[in-house]
Amino acid sequence: MSFLAPFFLSLAVLAGVPLLVHLLRRRVTRRVEFPAVRFLLQTEREHDRERLVRNRLLLLLRLLAVLALVAAVARPMARFVGSGHPPIAVAIVLDQSMSTRAVVDGRTVFARLQEAARSVAGSLTPDDRGWLVTSQGQVVAGDAGALQAAIDAQGPAAGRGDLPGAVRRARTLLDAGRPRTPVILVLTDGQHSALPAEPGALSLDDAALVVHVPTVSTPPNRAVQLVTVEPTRWVPSGRLTLHLSGPDSLAWRVLLGGRTLARGTAGAAPFATPVRVDVAAQAVDTGWLAGRVELEADEYPGDDVRHFAVRAAPPPAVAVRRSAGPFTGVAVEALVDDSRLRRATAADRTPVVVTSAAEDAPAPAVRVAPDDPLQVIAANRALERAGIPWRFGAPLRDTVAVRELAVAGTTAAGAAEPPSLAGASVTLRYRLTRVSATGAADSGRVLATAGGLPWVVAGTGYVLVASPLTLSATNAPVQAGFVPWLRDLLTLRLSDEGAVWAAAPGDTLTLPIELDALIGPDGTTTTTSSVDLVVPGEPGVYLLRRAARTVGALVVNPETEESNVQGRGEAVWQDAVAGGRPLLVSAPESVAGAVYDRAGGRSIVWPLVLLALLALALEGLMARGVFGTRTERT
Repeated sequence: MSFLAPFFLSLAVLAGVPLLVHLLRRRVTRRVEFPAVRFLLQTEREHDRERLVRNRLLLLLRLLAVLALVAAVARPMARFVGSGHPPIAVAIVLDQSMSTRAVVDGRTVFARLQEAARSVAGSLTPDDRGWLVTSQGQVVAGDAGALQAAIDAQGPAAGRGDLPGAVRRARTLLDAGRPRTPVILVLTDGQHSALPAEPGALSLDDAALVVHVPTVSTPPNRAVQLVTVEPTRWVPSGRLTLHLSGPDSLAWRVLLGGRTLARGTAGAAPFATPVRVDVAAQAVDTGWLAGRVELEADEYPGDDVRHFAVRAAPPPAVAVRRSAGPFTGVAVEALVDDSRLRRATAADRTPVVVTSAAEDAPAPAVRVAPDDPLQVIAANRALERAGIPWRFGAPLRDTVAVRELAVAGTTAAGAAEPPSLAGASVTLRYRLTRVSATGAADSGRVLATAGGLPWVVAGTGYVLVASPLTLSATNAPVQAGFVPWLRDLLTLRLSDEGAVWAAAPGDTLTLPIELDALIGPDGTTTTTSSVDLVVPGEPGVYLLRRAARTVGALVVNPETEESNVQGRGEAVWQDAVAGGRPLLVSAPESVAGAVYDRAGGRSIVWPLVLLALLALALEGLMARGVFGTRTERT
């Protein structure tokens, strides 16, 4: 037995009142012998046993009445038949993932989940505690009416959300409902990607778990799984790689800046091995352009469109000085011939300069460590004049490998793998030290290390390399990734054209720069002032603004795994919970009964009240002699 208001049990001390009265009434202050009634003594002794039994029964009935009333006030629950609804603390976890948008027999899966959630919320009583916890992080507490209104206000999201996190949050909330039986109801479409990969990842302690997965046929799904852009900056041409899946032929269309860029048809392909379509394209407009890949609409509308972004602009002007080394000059010439760069002219006001750090150069510039250690002093003076907060230290002559901490180009998950110099060997480098420099645009950050020390650092208007780009210092110039790596430094980082970031709806993204505003696909401007950006919930391309300039783009798309409709069903929950198995319910009309049947007992308040009234009624009848000779009250 448990009590909803156990502090009222302290009123049990009132049971001592009838006992105290009984004992006080038995006290005799004076004994007087009265000869005229001596003949009654023998009769009195004959009835002592009967009177003693009656008095004790009266006392017990009074104590029973008081204790029953006290227990009723404490609102007890017990595991035998009582009256009313079992007091329960229930947390309804509602799956809002993109896959619940699937339309089956004219209704979405999410609408079916809502119906089951309303049936449970509508059965709550004032003795219950209830919460709605969504996979998108929303929590609502309230009575039956409030929860039903909150359920009606929900809708399927554009991404996966966090269903395991919602279950853990629900378990924490249930502690506020003690001593009611804690029950978690999960309403989901049963998609396998919604749960952690490792078995038993969810620990619910003593909370009961009920899972409802509607029994519906899984319609086939056509999906745009991924769009890869190469390069991020088009000058003005580039390449797209589409990854498509579906049970039949796939008619696709690519749009960029509102114009149809390409269209075609691909063959059927399962989700695990999507078909790849390569598209060579050229941008008609310039600037930051939002694009998307479209398929014909099907029963899963959330993945029929996937967004991407490109920066279409003329190639940046670059000036290479002899002091930067011969390999750098050859690489830049190759990029010029490929129309990725152009040679700077007198008309260019701010070309990107590639030079030795020992020479003065206007920003933006790539500054390479000098060949001669004797030029280190001159290089440090040049860095100081440029306001760059880094200085060269003693030369280090050992063989170490390059390890990249951050890429020089795009960080978008939908872009091609960025070029890298990771693994290149370095035999000569200078120790780079960060200093406090007056007027520095920013303190910079390390892009790559060699032997655990900074090797390439970058900040606003500069990139600093700790080794000369010659074979006597490093083999990086003869690596396959050197030319693309240099291209990304010059076109993406130093030309200040910004970068592309990709994220799923609702994610938190940490950017290397602080933003002023976010411009949505519909032109709406949202003010922000943090490097930690909460990704909007609607897919599309968002422009990142800083100081009234566009410094990048954010591409929001649902997770690729949300398009995987294979393996959907109840079985994915069998091993998801540590220490027990959930109760799986398929029929929506059985969900409410399954939840409330998990409660640990029913209210016995009214049975206790009736017991107290019965005890008082019997005490009154016995005191009036209904069951025998009238007895003096004790």
